[in-house]
Amino acid sequence: MERFDIKAVSEKTKKFYSETHWHGSMLDFLREKFPSNPRKYSRTSYQYLADMIEFFGKHTFEESGEKLTRYHLFDDPFSDGKSRIFGLDRTIARLMKYIKAAAREEGRERIYVLNGPVGTAKTSMIELISRGLEEYSKTEEGEILSFRWIFPADFDKLGQSQVGFHAETREFTDDDIAVSLKSQMRENPLLVIPREMRKEFLRGAFRDTEDPEEHAIIPTKILEGQLNYNDQQILDYLLEKFDGDFEEVCKFIRVERFTISATLGVGIAKVLPEGNIEAQAPMIAMDDNWRAITNLMRSLNLVRFSGHYVSSNRGILHYSDIFKRPIITLHHLLSAVEEHMVCFGEIQTSVDTIIIGTTNIAEYIEVRRAPISKALRSRTRKIDVPYLLNFTDEQQIYERGLLPAMARVHIAPHTTELAALWAVLTRLMKSRMDDSGDLEQDARKLIAGLTPLDKAMIYADRHAEHFSEADRLLLDRKVRKLLRNEFQDEGTGGVPTRILQNILADLCEDEFSRCVMPFDVFKLVDRVLESGPETYDFLAVTPDEGYHDFVSFLKLIRGRYDDILTREIQDAVLDVTTEEIDDKIKRYFQHVNAFNQNEKVRNQQTGKSEDPDEKVMRVVEDAMGVLQDLQARKDFRFRLISRALRHASKKGEEFDYRKVYADLYSAMYRSLYREKRDRISWGNLHSELDEAETEEKLAGMDIDKKVRGVIDTLFANLKNQGYNFESARLVIMYSISRELHKR
Repeated sequence: MERFDIKAVSEKTKKFYSETHWHGSMLDFLREKFPSNPRKYSRTSYQYLADMIEFFGKHTFEESGEKLTRYHLFDDPFSDGKSRIFGLDRTIARLMKYIKAAAREEGRERIYVLNGPVGTAKTSMIELISRGLEEYSKTEEGEILSFRWIFPADFDKLGQSQVGFHAETREFTDDDIAVSLKSQMRENPLLVIPREMRKEFLRGAFRDTEDPEEHAIIPTKILEGQLNYNDQQILDYLLEKFDGDFEEVCKFIRVERFTISATLGVGIAKVLPEGNIEAQAPMIAMDDNWRAITNLMRSLNLVRFSGHYVSSNRGILHYSDIFKRPIITLHHLLSAVEEHMVCFGEIQTSVDTIIIGTTNIAEYIEVRRAPISKALRSRTRKIDVPYLLNFTDEQQIYERGLLPAMARVHIAPHTTELAALWAVLTRLMKSRMDDSGDLEQDARKLIAGLTPLDKAMIYADRHAEHFSEADRLLLDRKVRKLLRNEFQDEGTGGVPTRILQNILADLCEDEFSRCVMPFDVFKLVDRVLESGPETYDFLAVTPDEGYHDFVSFLKLIRGRYDDILTREIQDAVLDVTTEEIDDKIKRYFQHVNAFNQNEKVRNQQTGKSEDPDEKVMRVVEDAMGVLQDLQARKDFRFRLISRALRHASKKGEEFDYRKVYADLYSAMYRSLYREKRDRISWGNLHSELDEAETEEKLAGMDIDKKVRGVIDTLFANLKNQGYNFESARLVIMYSISRELHKR
């Protein structure tokens, strides 16, 4: 057993501590550290947050014809993606736009409210932002500084002509320091510089920076801001004591790095709906922790700031369910965002914090009805957080939630996919762009006829199988982008994600369940629908030309599952690769081309030139249902070659047999399957599988050699597609029953 290397751990913790607990003199900060990177050390909370999100990286991608940015912070790089945010890139981009604008001071700061139905990851987004701030503050790029006051034991004896420091050093040694007091609000050290001198100093530092972009924005909060009540009193006292000698005052200031921590209430605060203490400032003269400093400076009346504004200063203040509180109790937010000031009892002080709240749709609607809320709402940026509309994103949420159960329970292929598709179908709205002047007539007609399934496929960057090539060309980037952004509130209704998550969790928690199938999901969704709007509010929506028809959507995905299983069983039975069909079709075209050109075909085996082989051509043509008449065959062959020529005339496109002749591939596939299907005794196969409840029992059964061969092929191919024995057995038996019923 490998021993725990405590020495290695100790070295790492010491290194981490030294890197994240830097401290130095105020003079060194002003003369060396700050000039090396003025922007870094003068960032406001908005600039810091924007930099943090960018720090974790990003990439661009396209969805529904729109170029989107994916910020990697929301992939949860801290916990291996356990809290990853799926499919909300548009929402996150909107939040980032507001934060960046405030960071550039292009508009007023606002209260950001994430508004959406329950279970849309609003809180998870803010928690990832909080975690990002914590981790970023530990990096070199995320270094963030404040300061503390330090005094020697004989401070009260120092006179105007006395320096009071050891001659050999410019700052106190630790032995000299008798009193040490942190800036309670974790103020930026730059605020210690008197305002007029500070402006001149900052402008010079930004002007002299090497990067021409760095001096573009000097934060107003740093240019115009001032220290809080306690720090300002101490500063004024020292300036008076030393006749305004700022350099002398700096010797009583130690600049130090701090790291953001939600647990310790440093740079992050969360206010729950029942919480009501945002700011307090009781007198602390009798507090033992502060007694020493009030003894040194007897004319001062210091207060202890406390509350969420203190914890969140230079970071974020998160209001959970912000509008569950009485509106009157939120009015302090107005001065916090407009004037950056908060009243601590009788004392006002400046704050630098980003206020982010969450709410649900019903609460927001209720707030809008309250006249007293108008001022608050005018200073609010509402950011809608809908349910997902791309079922592949929704599917990933379900699969992440099922990871712990997968060690015990097998989740059959298509289970989460079909559950996600049904959920998304319930959230879609019928397009009203049939009279839009932004679209051509053919595009308007196509969009007007979109079914919910068609729309769901488009939102997932897929095409409905029935779409022609012309339909697909009409759905270009512009059309898909207009369609995706037509309704601001699309996705705010429909089935909540949590309902499907709960259904899947219930199926996995069944102690007798070893395998979860789409059939199981269908049954539980049926129960949800039977419960009616009395139990589930989303069921109260009136159907709209095929949309919001939840029962028909369930029938639709049942039918879709039947189609999927038909194709999978065909694949498993046929055991033919696409390359084999490729060879047949390419050989067919070789003979057809020779037939149309009245040329010979070279025999690959003999090397001799021969007439085009009618048998080779009839295999494909019979599969396509071409009449036996020779003229019909000639016309068919001519049209196929013409199709290839039309496609080849398109510049910059590589010729793709499977795309151009998808109908031939499908027909060949069906033909080969029918040939093999008709030679299988499906009734016997079903009977054998009905008896073989386990893989071991099947292996020991005395089964006809041909039937055994089909069974082995089916199971081997289905296992390659993600099925285990139990789920494969169920879908094979289900598909056989459907096949026999058709006959």
